[in-house]
Amino acid sequence: MNIPAADNLGLREEGGGVTIPLAPNLNDKGCLFAGSLFSGAILSAYRAAEAFLGVRALTGELVAKTAAISYLKRVATEGRALATPCGDLVSKPNGNHALTVTVAVLDASGERCAEFKAEFILLARRQP
Repeated sequence: MNIPAADNLGLREEGGGVTIPLAPNLNDKGCLFAGSLFSGAILSAYRAAEAFLGVRALTGELVAKTAAISYLKRVATEGRALATPCGDLVSKPNGNHALTVTVAVLDASGERCAEFKAEFILLARRQP
């Protein structure tokens, strides 16, 4: 991944999602830290956006414009973040493109424990 924070959290990209291991992310309540869930969700969303744009041969600098998470229940097992681009790619008048991605964070039994949504912007190439 080449993202030191993700490495420190033990996040793993596998099977089209991001695994959030319990041991390195365990809080004092015996469940995954909220920040670890958010980190796994944003990484999963980012990778899904990259793949979506890649299929359309769109390249450039991809940035998150907004991101929000709702925690539905505690995760006392390994977590799994699965992202899905939703809606259409929106072309902006300034040449940028916008894409919304949603993420379901599941526990080991597959139960939805958090919902995440982010808007990404693919920045248009600018002339210096």
